[in-house]
Amino acid sequence: MSMHAVAHAETDHEAGGYVKGAALALVTQNKDPDGLGRVKVRYPWHSQSAESYWARIATPMAGKGRGLVLLPEVGDEVLVIFEREDLRFPYVLGGLWNGKEQPPEKNADGKNNIRLLKTREGHMLLFDDGSPGRIELKLKDGKKLHIDDAGLELTDGSGNSLKIDSKGGAITVQSSTSLTLRSPQISVDSSGSLSLKGATVTIQGTPISLN
Repeated sequence: MSMHAVAHAETDHEAGGYVKGAALALVTQNKDPDGLGRVKVRYPWHSQSAESYWARIATPMAGKGRGLVLLPEVGDEVLVIFEREDLRFPYVLGGLWNGKEQPPEKNADGKNNIRLLKTREGHMLLFDDGSPGRIELKLKDGKKLHIDDAGLELTDGSGNSLKIDSKGGAITVQSSTSLTLRSPQISVDSSGSLSLKGATVTIQGTPISLN
């Protein structure tokens, strides 16, 4: 019997098949031709070439043009249940870590302070409820936004940064090459001293007024 015939036979079998409880499965497709955010999976009883009917994804929020989009990757292990225990109507409840595919956060201290979203490429959004708390948004190339009780820091991994000191009130902008401010009108106003320092200072204008 050809592999196509085996797959067809398995599908025919599932047409009248029922499963009590949930089933483990591996995702085989996540490109839904109808754009409904569904996936196909392979169950333990499937051959390597067979796969399920399209399975809808259970998500915390879903509506017209809105919701939380977190499709599992091909090869991910998932937990599947079936409407009225009918194999033709599968639903993916969520993903599962295992001995091979382990979580990015281990909760080693047992305090469970970290909430984390990390993508396949390494982009990451982290919430830390520890003391002090923090929120971090990181890109795989080193760009990072760090927010905590002390303030905010935005860095690009190339020596450029913006730092806000919430407690001290200072704001620091640092560039590894040059810094340009451009606007139809710019005002610099200090209630204390004003210092301009450079190896060379150039002032241009028509006219230049000094009071």
